[in-house]
Amino acid sequence: MRTPRLLPVIATLVLALAACGGSSSPAPSAGASQAPSSQPAASASPAASPSSAGGGGTDCAAIDAAAVQLINLQLLAQLRSADSVEGVRSKTIGNLDIDDFLAAMHTLHALDGTASPLGDPKDAIAFYERAGEAAKVLLATDPVTQDAIDTYLQNVGTIAEFLGHQTSIAAAISEAGC
Repeated sequence: MRTPRLLPVIATLVLALAACGGSSSPAPSAGASQAPSSQPAASASPAASPSSAGGGGTDCAAIDAAAVQLINLQLLAQLRSADSVEGVRSKTIGNLDIDDFLAAMHTLHALDGTASPLGDPKDAIAFYERAGEAAKVLLATDPVTQDAIDTYLQNVGTIAEFLGHQTSIAAAISEAGC
């Protein structure tokens, strides 16, 4: 089984953000390593052929393309102040397209049946879908109020809790052979 390229990246991101201690200021490089939103990250053609490495018919090309959107978890985790919300909304911080993110989470549900020793990918993906929907509401709120931010934070929890869900997704990607 090959090691997924995404697993070390996710592990590094989790450790880096956890080391920040919940700082409300976004990382300066959050947008620098982000894939452009015009990339077809969220959807794959139904005619795409499954990778033989995935075994069991897993469409690794679609999974890999959708997994690129996981980088946006950094941005969603940082939506903790009016300034950070405005930075993400105006794309001065990153290049989040929340609809692309949500479509990618839908695609990642192909991992739902994949056993992972690090947790249930189905629950983690559903959690990120709920967070994405909450972020969509927050990003559409103008002006951003503390009440709107507090409601969003009730859906995502602390930065460490929020980012911790991605480990089961990364493990499932690895288990699927993608």
